[in-house]
This record gives sequence, C-alpha cells and structure tokens, in this order.
Amino acid sequence: MKKYILLLLVVLQSSFLYSQKQKRIDYKLIDKVYSYLLKKKVQHPKIVLHQAILETGWLRGKYLMSRNNLFGFRKKKYMRFKNWMESVDYYKRWQVKHYKNPKENYYDFLVRIKFAGAKQYKSHLLKIKYKPFSKTIKATKH
Repeated sequence: MKKYILLLLVVLQSSFLYSQKQKRIDYKLIDKVYSYLLKKKVQHPKIVLHQAILETGWLRGKYLMSRNNLFGFRKKKYMRFKNWMESVDYYKRWQVKHYKNPKENYYDFLVRIKFAGAKQYKSHLLKIKYKPFSKTIKATKH
C-alpha cells in the first residue's frame, strides 16, 4: 500500500512540475498578430488568427515558433522566417494567390485546398473561442 501511495505522490508531483513548465499564453502577442493581420488587410483575419493559434498551440509551440512560422507553411521542410511578421506577409501573398472567390466560405476554402490535410480542420478552428483584444483591453478613466 505504501508503494502505491508513494507512486501516486511521484506521479502527482511530476505532473504538477510539468504544468508549471508550460508557457503561459501571451495574449498581447496574439493581439499583435491580429493587429498585423488587419494592417496587412488579410481577408478573414479572425479565422486566420485562429489558424495561427491552432498551428502553433496558442503561439507557444517551440518547433514552429522557433522558425517564426505561424501557419505551418512548408516547402519540403517547414519554412523559416526572420520574424513572425514575415510569416503573416507570406500568408497574405499566399492568400492573394489562392483565394480567388471571396464569396466562397473561407472555412470551406481551407478544407477544399487541404490547408492542413485534416478533415476536421474546420471543426478544430471553430472550437477556438478567442476574441482579439478581449484579454488585453484595459479600462480607461474618462
């Protein structure tokens, strides 16, 4: 019995330490990305922001973020960008080249062209419930 309790304590402690190592979500960075999407006039910026959130794990994924690649773009290997803004610039150029029918539902477009390859890509994007600036707006005194 003591062995089981000791094992349980070790498991609980290690899961606690693992959760402490997880990076917190940087809502300011997410809002900066959204602002930049607006500045660059990327079509469907909220959906595109949700793509970046999904692809990078809320901008915390080491692999893509170390490459400043918010959208998982590849050319044989995952592409590298000098900074995350270049990744957005690339997305804008990609969107201009491929999204020819603005009447087409953007989610359906992403599925049709197999942006991520997963059939559930649309449902994964729809599950993200982040509204830009909702976490970083500060009350101002009038």
